[in-house]
Amino acid sequence: MPHPRRPHFRVALLALVGAAALLPLPGPTAQAAGPVDPYADRTTVLFGTSHVPSGCYRIPAIIRGADGSLLAFAEHRFHTCADKSNIETVVRRLPPGATEWGPIETVVRGEPGDPTAPATRGNPGPVVYRKLPGALRVDAPDGRIVMLGMHNPVDPANPGGNQRTAPRTPYVLHSDDHGATWTPPRLQPQLDDPSWGHYATGPVHAIQLTRGDHRGRLIAGINYNDDTGSGAMLIFSDDAGITWQRGAHAHYTKAQQLIPQELSLVELVNGDVMVWARQEWHGGIPEEEADPNVRPHRAIALSKDGGATYHRDYRLVRGYEAPWIQSSSLRFGATDTGGAFNRILTMAPSVNTEPRIRPTIRATFDEGLSWQGVDTPSDSTDEGLQVYGSNDRSLSVEECACYGGYSDMVELADGGLGLLYERGPTDYRSEIAFVRLDARDLPTPASTPDLPGRSALVFDGVGATKGRFGRAFAFDGERGRVQLPYRTMPVLGPGDFTVSTWIRYDDASRNQALFWAYGINGAPEVWLRAEPGANRLRGTVTTPSGSATVTSTGAYADGRWHHVALQRLGGTVTLHVDGDRVAEAAGAAGPVSGDDPTPIYLGQRLDGADRFHGSLDEFRIYDRALSEVELSALRTGDADRLRGLTARLAMDAIVPAARRPG
Repeated sequence: MPHPRRPHFRVALLALVGAAALLPLPGPTAQAAGPVDPYADRTTVLFGTSHVPSGCYRIPAIIRGADGSLLAFAEHRFHTCADKSNIETVVRRLPPGATEWGPIETVVRGEPGDPTAPATRGNPGPVVYRKLPGALRVDAPDGRIVMLGMHNPVDPANPGGNQRTAPRTPYVLHSDDHGATWTPPRLQPQLDDPSWGHYATGPVHAIQLTRGDHRGRLIAGINYNDDTGSGAMLIFSDDAGITWQRGAHAHYTKAQQLIPQELSLVELVNGDVMVWARQEWHGGIPEEEADPNVRPHRAIALSKDGGATYHRDYRLVRGYEAPWIQSSSLRFGATDTGGAFNRILTMAPSVNTEPRIRPTIRATFDEGLSWQGVDTPSDSTDEGLQVYGSNDRSLSVEECACYGGYSDMVELADGGLGLLYERGPTDYRSEIAFVRLDARDLPTPASTPDLPGRSALVFDGVGATKGRFGRAFAFDGERGRVQLPYRTMPVLGPGDFTVSTWIRYDDASRNQALFWAYGINGAPEVWLRAEPGANRLRGTVTTPSGSATVTSTGAYADGRWHHVALQRLGGTVTLHVDGDRVAEAAGAAGPVSGDDPTPIYLGQRLDGADRFHGSLDEFRIYDRALSEVELSALRTGDADRLRGLTARLAMDAIVPAARRPG
């Protein structure tokens, strides 16, 4: 089995007090053979071979009702496991407070007027409608469960066959009693087109927007194929799922080799909608298919108007290691709702080629800019959480016995995570299991104190060292980075500012980012980078109206501490090193942050490149241009009384992430 190369973006755990040390991930130890279930004591098989004499269960989806109940949906494929065969959508319910799941119940089956007629009723996409403050008033009860799905006719003479050419039509139904009973399905022809062939909703839960101008809106993803290529579209409802409209739509021809499918949606902290999509590849040579940087199997897009249009087209997520398969996603914490940081989870097998093995939960802490990676034989740092099978990557497929397929996730009432996923020791279609995970089970970075009440994220590759004042952070040049906490208002605004820190490095082999804020490639941004190959430090401030770059005449790569400060006064940018003004440039007035919720990084560019190999100490941001006397106070350590401080990392302590005991 070929193994992918290490992804470019790497995020891992750091457990450190005084010196760097990796925290062990919970889960199995290396074993020689046989299935390993590290969470067997918290796992319930909801759908499997014991529940059906023939066929199989596939395509899980899960939601938490307004009453606290859990509803786990799946396709029951009666005769075979074919995608477009005789299929009903079923559900199992866990009532609030209960410990045992209810029986398998049919949600929708058959044809209108004949529920036993062969038909495909699949791709469940449920969502819970909640009445939200500030949302449009809708004549529907709070807690209504709305479910989208797909229908196509099935040949009665061959009900187990794959009806590949059968036309597919979307439908919707709902429940007003937390899933106990359901309305008949209502076809939604306005969401279809006669020229479209294969058409699919989800398959994963839909979402309701809770932020911004479209608060209360329900949004789901669909994809289709036609004679010229494929399309990825968002659909939305502003009346609790009664009527639906077409929204953002992207079509790609076969020649473009961009095939976003099976869309999973997440609302970002600024109200945008992130679309996390399966990316299909066909005909690549094995070496290319095995490399996630050459043949990536995830694509991502963004909508900034509640799903009506795409803000930018789909782009490939290079370095994310997964085969072509559905991958669920879920917001699991946000700073605007009281969380310590922003976290979005995704679940997928974690080997880039078939077969589908090693199901792994991974996270992004920067709203989808970069994702955790997985280990390979040449890199034993496992940043995600493998939920099934041994995490020993040297084992063969047969030895691992850890097939994993489609999935969905839900936040539990107690703050934990519920995962519903396909799995099996020899086939991912063997069963659908539900596992409860505590928040402490999930990969979480360490932190370091910022201003009172805040903390920055510290990722693996950052250690402690002697600083200019007290302790400092040492960056390894490979994985280390620090992410400042998100704030409702940018700490670098449209006015004057000062960014100050101490640097020490002697690696003259490559460019190294010292800090990077908000944008990249000409978008509004502020950054400072060491470029020893050109014997300089270079800083840039870019706004919608202009850009200014300042450059020193030395790189200061001498292994000694140097104080650097990047300032803006009006539209003039200055760079100070060790108390001297070494460069000045005009033309950069206005806001330095865009609409996207991007963070400030220390030790890397926004896209993860130019990792810093050296030490940083006393990082500060002020909302004004400090005077020469005040900059002198920063250098001598007498800066506590300077006004206008909006961010500060003393870099004296790294706090390990809380983990489950044992």
